[in-house]
Amino acid sequence: MRTTRWQALAVGCGLALLGTGADAQGLGDAVRDAGAAVARMRAGTIEIKDVTLGGPDGSALAIGRAAFAGFSREGGTVVASRLAIETVTATVGTQSWQIPRITLDGVRIPEELYRALAEGAATTRPWPDLFREVAADLVTIETLTVTDRTAKTEQVLSGFVLSRLARGVIGTARMASIVGTAAPDPATPVRVKTGAVRYQDLDIGESLRIVTGGDGTARRVMTSASIDGMEIVTPAVTVRLGTYEVGPVTLAVPAEPMPTDLAALATELQAGAQPDQAVVARLVRWYRGLLRGLKVESVAFRDIAVTGPDVDLKIAAVTLGGMVPSGFDLFEVTGIEASTPDGPVRLGRLAVEKADFAALLDLGLDAAETGRGPEIEPSRIVDLLPQIGAVRLAGLDAATPDGPVTLGALDIEIDRPGRLPERLALAVTRLALPVGPGDGADGREVLAHLGYTAIRADMTTQLRWLPADRALVLDDTALAVADAGRIEASVRIDDVDLAAALADPDRADAILAGRARLGGFEVTIADLGFADRFYADLAKSAGVTVPAARDRLAAETRAQAAEAFGSALPSAALDKIAAFVRRPGRIVVAASPRPGQTVRLSDLETLGPKALARMRLDIEVEPPR
Repeated sequence: MRTTRWQALAVGCGLALLGTGADAQGLGDAVRDAGAAVARMRAGTIEIKDVTLGGPDGSALAIGRAAFAGFSREGGTVVASRLAIETVTATVGTQSWQIPRITLDGVRIPEELYRALAEGAATTRPWPDLFREVAADLVTIETLTVTDRTAKTEQVLSGFVLSRLARGVIGTARMASIVGTAAPDPATPVRVKTGAVRYQDLDIGESLRIVTGGDGTARRVMTSASIDGMEIVTPAVTVRLGTYEVGPVTLAVPAEPMPTDLAALATELQAGAQPDQAVVARLVRWYRGLLRGLKVESVAFRDIAVTGPDVDLKIAAVTLGGMVPSGFDLFEVTGIEASTPDGPVRLGRLAVEKADFAALLDLGLDAAETGRGPEIEPSRIVDLLPQIGAVRLAGLDAATPDGPVTLGALDIEIDRPGRLPERLALAVTRLALPVGPGDGADGREVLAHLGYTAIRADMTTQLRWLPADRALVLDDTALAVADAGRIEASVRIDDVDLAAALADPDRADAILAGRARLGGFEVTIADLGFADRFYADLAKSAGVTVPAARDRLAAETRAQAAEAFGSALPSAALDKIAAFVRRPGRIVVAASPRPGQTVRLSDLETLGPKALARMRLDIEVEPPR
């Protein structure tokens, strides 16, 4: 439903009360029916009837009756102990608003605004400035009903109580409930119902400057808002929400006023008509300026439950922090529980940190402003990619047909200080996967055959881009499988011309392969129990002793390495390889180009004798402990 809650408050204590709706909804110069709208003084009471305001676009605001009790003037201010406004109706585009009664206690209104409403006098100052001089101790609104005949929606907002209206700011506001229905298709209606809605320090005066234009200064327009419970019922699912909370909202209102044809454009779009592109362009330019000045410190949805014939989902909380139109500081979902045919799935936390998609937002706004689809050069694709600082998962516990899958944490971190990321890191901790004899050809069937019932693994890796050196470095990389083994690796690639590859994406592979060269690599393999299981099974299947199986495999491995690499691999290196195969403990293999030699990436595809001959190879072996 398009109508936001602050609009409802604005109508209740701004537009309907003070007639600011005349300009706020683009009504233009107000036209008042003076016949029955004569103010009459009766013992300190002023009564105004049948006030109507209208504009050339068909928008209208009408007030059936407004009565000032305890009326007096103090200097340039009109004072009333109570102001009762009855039968307020407004029409804006395809929307209509109805308020049976508004009551304000302890009211103070600037004389200029009062004369404009009661007598149709012209104002010398903008309506938002006049509104900031209005004060009221207490405002109550029975109900506000908003309907949209095109969208086929209706909202009924009940039980407004607003206190301490001064300088355009409502100190506190409370609404008992909201009940809404949306039925574009009568067969599939959507119904929404909320509990109490609360606001703190709601700056209606500054918000109204969106219409007349501001000064571009960032100001807080709301300290907080909350909803105590919400239920959304659709034909497919029911969504229940425990609480909804919004933290401080800051807005820098641009100097350009809201275009007057916004309501007409909304009506055209809802009717499916083709809008005037010049009007769309003007609105997009204004909207772009408005977006630049908006920031929401925090948004939180708590105790979410989604139920239906095919879904059963619970979420403890969904939160957003540091939110601006082009991104956010933190998006976090915690306490996820879902039912599946195989059993429950639980996830403790999902988080995305430091997201920035400003380039994509600008691309979309540019397309809307010009009316043409975006034309993206291949070399610009990397510039349009969203920037994300980190993605994190924690506390996964899922039932699968093969058994439980658990994950302690998965962390992906990306450092992108410039056009290209300069660091990509991945860490997986406490991953447990079931293994069984029926597993496919991913290696788990081998582990199952050797007696493993689960894979328990931890992994880390880091890829760094060094722009000053034009080098890619893979380091801090390790995979450890409990009771099996551990592999560590580091690689450096020099002469990596990423700028040239990005400038010519079609030839990127050829550019990188043709120029990039090996700086060096190091691989470490340590046995943590896999070898004993492997050799016991090998000896059993071959009908030999375990020592015989070890000796046979070591000899075969040495012979195969000698045949593959020839003289490029010295005898001492072959002996070390054979020793590790016979009694695996720990082996470290380090290689780098010999002085004056170059090893291209294409040379590493086969790693034959020619490539190995240009490299210095160091092998160190440690026996098992």
